[in-house]
Amino acid sequence: MIMTVQQFHEVQDLILRFWACVDEIAEIEGAALFTAKGALVIETFRAEGQEALTRYFTARRTLSVERQRSTRHLCTNLRQLPRAGVREGGVRMVATITVFSGTGPRPIALGAPSSLADFTFDCVETGQGWKFTCVSGALIF
Repeated sequence: MIMTVQQFHEVQDLILRFWACVDEIAEIEGAALFTAKGALVIETFRAEGQEALTRYFTARRTLSVERQRSTRHLCTNLRQLPRAGVREGGVRMVATITVFSGTGPRPIALGAPSSLADFTFDCVETGQGWKFTCVSGALIF
């Protein structure tokens, strides 16, 4: 599928809202960004389906509060890949994600990024807008 400029911006918005959910600064629940059978796969971790995704985002939020941990994920080099392996009508996007994290009260002293990863986003247009069928990440550093 060759995306229009509008479709690219809609998918980009979906991806950026995902990172806002991960960083706990979004007004939407992270699981709502996925299809009913959507999956989040990071290295050996896997959450599939709305129930598992809701548990993941809830546990992440709880742990962040307990540890007074803050994160910010910077999404760069976003681009569309050829559609091999993507379901009909869907798109596959990739990006580089740079993560900064720290604990304690803000402002937190800025140090080096805590990690850098490559992420792939399989997205499909639904009656409720674009949704993820799969988000997968692989750590580089």
